[in-house]
Amino acid sequence: MTEAEILRRHELHRAAIKRQKRRRTLFLTACGLAAVLLIAGIVLLCRGCGRTEGSPHNENIYGSFAMSDKSCVYTFREDGSGELRLSGAPYRFRFTLSGKTLSIDFEAEALADCEYEIAYTDTGLELTAGKGTVTQGEKFTLNRTEK
Repeated sequence: MTEAEILRRHELHRAAIKRQKRRRTLFLTACGLAAVLLIAGIVLLCRGCGRTEGSPHNENIYGSFAMSDKSCVYTFREDGSGELRLSGAPYRFRFTLSGKTLSIDFEAEALADCEYEIAYTDTGLELTAGKGTVTQGEKFTLNRTEK
């Protein structure tokens, strides 16, 4: 074997080692990326765990929410109680939240119990009037006034 052949063989061997290292680095990078995506997916999945369909409350509903003219203010407390202030007059109620359905049971028998379909917005809540309401299907936007 001549010296030129030995040098050529040595260069080919070094090139093969470089390719192998490059493949290994690419494989490890892909594995790392897959692990990060898997962890991110698990975190996102777990974030939704607290918002199960059967859960009686969602912490996003706790606090006070008012219509833009402040004539109507709903307050929802963690213990499931609440209050509707309509033109300053207070009306107490109990509420449950099942999925997207907000059920309100007023203490005063003179007021009809009702249901709303609820949607969370950046600024508060959007309620769609449902069973027991006078204006079924109408949407009301309530802005958060306090947590």
